[in-house]
Order: sequence, then structure tokens, then C-alpha cells
Amino acid sequence: MQFVDGLLGHDSDVIYNSHGHRCKDLKDVNLRNYILFVGDNAGLVLDKPIEETLPYITAKKLSVDYYNLCIFNGGIDAIRYNLFSWINNYPKPKAIIIASEFVNSLLVSDKNHSFISVADLSDPMVTDAINSANTNGFFNGRLMLFNNLVSTCIQTPVFQLNIKDKIKLLQDNTIDIDYDPKNPMPTVDILVEGINKIYKSARASV
Repeated sequence: MQFVDGLLGHDSDVIYNSHGHRCKDLKDVNLRNYILFVGDNAGLVLDKPIEETLPYITAKKLSVDYYNLCIFNGGIDAIRYNLFSWINNYPKPKAIIIASEFVNSLLVSDKNHSFISVADLSDPMVTDAINSANTNGFFNGRLMLFNNLVSTCIQTPVFQLNIKDKIKLLQDNTIDIDYDPKNPMPTVDILVEGINKIYKSARASV
């Protein structure tokens, strides 16, 4: 992983832009009319061309631009860091869409903070830490703090794509939509309808 302009991204690869994200370059995004995706593997869909991914199709149907901050296996730490770094530095999106399937993934570094990467699940120390975090309430506390942050700091409508048998990142103040990564189109249609409905209501109240 790498930091570019204060955002956490993947290491350089042809499938990512210059910031390490799976979308077009930030400088080419219309930040006056866009939606924002944050999450992990569920929002990347690395086994398909970008034109067949949920973020791309959703934005196209809405006739808006999009930016995709999803980080492979990044979990809640990458989501929180990128979401609040973005909100603090860029224009407000029309909607925020969260797509996460590995909420409790761990990111690690060394004592000199010379790198950041996904924890190695084959390392017994990592598996012990995860098992302990599951039983001592650490993961629950982390989720609670993130939920409170979003509730108090985010004014943009938030849609959460929920995958069967996966932990939900947000419990309140979100619009929940069921999501099957293998069959995304029903979710796309509901998401597009939901975003359109919110902005039609907002325009009508002006």
C-alpha cells in the first residue's frame, strides 16, 4: 500500500490509477457531480473489467462521475482513514456508498512506520490477535466508534451494501441494500433508485 496526497491506495499496478485506486485519475473526476465508494474487496471486484463493476455501472446509470476509495482487504481501518481524509479535503459527494466484506481485517506496520500492509493471516501471532479481539470486545468497540463518527460527522446520505453472512459496518443512519457480488445488477437498480429519490426530494423541498 502507499499514501498519495493523504489518501491510502494500493501499490502501483495497471489496474489502479496514480493514487492506487480502481477508477480514473482524481484530476479527471468531476467533483461537482459525483458519488463516492469506500470499502474493500466488495467494491473492487478485481475479477471483472472495471466497466462491469458496481461503482462504474451505478455512476453511469445516474449520469454522474464517481471515485472509488476501496482497498483490498483494508477493512474498517482503511475505510475510516480514506473516508475522513476525503471528506476533509474534497467537495461533498452526492452520496457515499460503503461496500465491505472484511470489516475486521487488520493493517500492520513496523515501529518506524516505514510501510503499511494487510496483516499476514498465516502468522500465528496475527491469528491470536484476531481471536483475542473477537472475544475481548476490541472489534465491537472499533465498530461502535466508527458508527458514532459517521453519525456525527457525515452529512451526506450513506448507502451500505450488505453481503450475506458478513459483518455490517454501520448499524444506524444508513440506507441498507442487500448485495450479492456475483449478481450486482439488482443492487445497482435499487441503489440508483434510492439516490435519485433522495435528490428529487431535496430539490422539491428547495
